[in-house]
Amino acid sequence: MKFRHGKENEYEKITLQEIAKKLDLSPTTVSRAISGNGRIGSETKDKVFQFIKENQYVPNIIEKTEKKSKNICVLLPGEEGHAQLPYFQEILLSVYDCFSARNYGVLLVKTTTTNIQELKSLVEQQKIDGAVFTRTMEGDMAIRYLEKQKVPFVVIGSWPDKQVIQVDFDQEGGCKDLTSVLFRMNIKKIACVCGDAGHIVTQSRLKGIRAAFREAGVPMEEDLLYTGAVYPSIVEKDVAELLKKDVECLLCLDDNICMSVLNALNKNRVKIPQDIKVVSCYGGRLLANSYPPVTCLEFDIKEIGGVASKKLLDAINGKADYNKIILGYNVLIKDSTM
Repeated sequence: MKFRHGKENEYEKITLQEIAKKLDLSPTTVSRAISGNGRIGSETKDKVFQFIKENQYVPNIIEKTEKKSKNICVLLPGEEGHAQLPYFQEILLSVYDCFSARNYGVLLVKTTTTNIQELKSLVEQQKIDGAVFTRTMEGDMAIRYLEKQKVPFVVIGSWPDKQVIQVDFDQEGGCKDLTSVLFRMNIKKIACVCGDAGHIVTQSRLKGIRAAFREAGVPMEEDLLYTGAVYPSIVEKDVAELLKKDVECLLCLDDNICMSVLNALNKNRVKIPQDIKVVSCYGGRLLANSYPPVTCLEFDIKEIGGVASKKLLDAINGKADYNKIILGYNVLIKDSTM
C-alpha cells in the first residue's frame, strides 16, 4: 500500500514499509493497524494513526491495485429518521437484489452535507468498488470526494455535472402535469409545503410546479410557498398558518411531508377534501393506506434502483455511460381532491 501527502498534484509518496521503519514496527503490524484486520493492541493502533494524522498521509486510492473488493456501498441520509423512510429502504433493497445476484456485498453508509467520514473510511481502506447515491444535495461533499478519488458512482437524482452518472424520474415534468390537473379541476389557491430547499429533487419539483402556474396564467403567491418542513412539528406550524390564509389545496413535495400534513389537518378536525384538498408529489408506500387516499405522482422505485445498479456495474467494469436516464411517472387522481 502506498500513501501520499502534500499539496494537490505535488504529493510526496511514502510506502507502508517506510512508515513501519519510522515507527520501529513491522510492515505487517502497520498494515493490520490500518486495515483493522488481525489482533493489534489499541496503543499500537493509536500510535500508527497518530503518525498518519500528524503527517497528513492518506492512502493513494488512485494507484490502488486492479483487484476488486466485490463490495459497493449505498449512501443513505444521515439526518435522524430519514434513512428509515420507505423510499430509501425500497431503493436499498432494489440495489441489494441486483448486486447480491452478482456476488457483491452491499455496505450501508450514512452521510450528510457536512459529514462523509464513514464513506472516506471505506474508500481509504479500499473496501468498495463503487457507490450508489440515493439523493442529491447542493454542494455534496461525497460526490466531490469520490470524483477526486476516481471511485465509480451513480446518483439516483439529478446533478449539474454531465460527467456524473445519473438516473432520475422526470420530477419536473411530473410535478408540472400534477399541478396542471389541479388547475383543470378549478383549484387555484394552492400552497406548497416543501422540505429542504438544498435538495435537488425539491428544486426540480418546484420548477415543474412554477411552470404549470405560468402556463395556466395563474400567479404563484410566494407567501404560500413554505420550505424547510423537515420535521412534523414544523409541518404542523406551517399548516396552522396556511389554514388562516384560506388556501384551497396543500401541495406536499413528498410523501413524508404529506403524512405530517394529514396528521396536522386531522388534529385540527379539518375535513379532506370538503374543507381543503391535499396532493403529494410522491405517493409511495408511506401513503398507501392513508385516509382519504391522496392524489399523487407514482414512481417505480424498484425500477430506478435496478437501472442505477446496472449503470454502476458498467462503470466498475470500465464501461461508464454518462447519458442521463429519465424514467416516467403516473398521475393518480384520488379522493383527496374529489
